[in-house]
Amino acid sequence: MVSDRKLGDEWEDWDGDLMHTETHIETGKRLFLGFAILSIAFLAAGIAFFWYLIKPRMVEISPLLAEFMQAAAIVLIGLLLLCFALTVLSIIIQKNLLIGIGKKKFSITFLTPLIFRLGRKFGVSYDQMGNSFIRVSNSLIRSTKRNIANPKILILLPRCLTKSLQDKIKQLAKNYNCLIFTVPGGSLARKIIARERPKAVIGVACERDLISGIRDVHSIPVIGIPNTRPEGPCKNTLVDFDKIEEAIHYFLNMQKAGA
Repeated sequence: MVSDRKLGDEWEDWDGDLMHTETHIETGKRLFLGFAILSIAFLAAGIAFFWYLIKPRMVEISPLLAEFMQAAAIVLIGLLLLCFALTVLSIIIQKNLLIGIGKKKFSITFLTPLIFRLGRKFGVSYDQMGNSFIRVSNSLIRSTKRNIANPKILILLPRCLTKSLQDKIKQLAKNYNCLIFTVPGGSLARKIIARERPKAVIGVACERDLISGIRDVHSIPVIGIPNTRPEGPCKNTLVDFDKIEEAIHYFLNMQKAGA
């Protein structure tokens, strides 16, 4: 039954049966990265097959144009592989090596829609892949060393979080002079971010809300912390309190004693 939930009945593929929902998801970064390289392989195969079909016609039209198109296809595949390699290397050595244009950095996460669709074909749920994506995204955020002057950190909590945890996190936010809001969904969260203009965001939510938020917020670093759902989605959810404090320390360029 989902009648006692305000948002849980909106979850795709969930009919209220706890046996068929993922209450606690722990995946590694390798899941997302593995399907990322698989996606590149599929794209490369698709490009190669398409070129195989049109090459004779292109050669008839213009041998020079055919050579140019073939070189462009090779360069495109090479750039995808380079982007993947730099993403993985940035995560491993915790130093941002990503290609950038202006302030925009390009990682393999731009292939997220394809990666998610491919994952579903292989039986990987949206939330499992989402959990892995969030871990990759967080690692890339942490790979960019930043010392935020006069930091304005915004913490966003879901309203389904247990009351005791909300109170505890609000006290933590007060201790570190962080802004904190409890929001019912992504649209209000985006309005708060636009209004408050924080230097950094720490978001607590389910995987699907965090994915939407991370993809929508481009110019502000976001660390996402997925909640756990022992009673199913959107009711009395939990979150690792220490991970929130750790994220605050990162943005404040602090270290715990003895860390």
